[in-house]
Amino acid sequence: MHFMFEKPGYDHLITALYIKGSEFETSDAVFGVKESLIVPLGQATDEHAAKYGVRQGSKILEYDFVLITDQESRDLRESNALRAMRLQGLQMKLWQGLPVPDVD
Repeated sequence: MHFMFEKPGYDHLITALYIKGSEFETSDAVFGVKESLIVPLGQATDEHAAKYGVRQGSKILEYDFVLITDQESRDLRESNALRAMRLQGLQMKLWQGLPVPDVD
């Protein structure tokens, strides 16, 4: 199942969840299947039935999605980019979001 979340001021999130044991668990070429995205189906309890109007025993999926702010996303992207360049032995810095040689 694919999900897309948008909220002003937060990084746009597009992801997918895979039902444990399904045929798609190992075959998504676009997103790639990470262990953290494979989820089991549970069963609705009396509490679920009362809260959501479903029958007890219905299959349910529960997952907590986390959105980060645009600034947190920018900071993380820049930090990861700088670390990757350092690991390649490159002396770079970011200027307006672009890598440039750090010659100072």
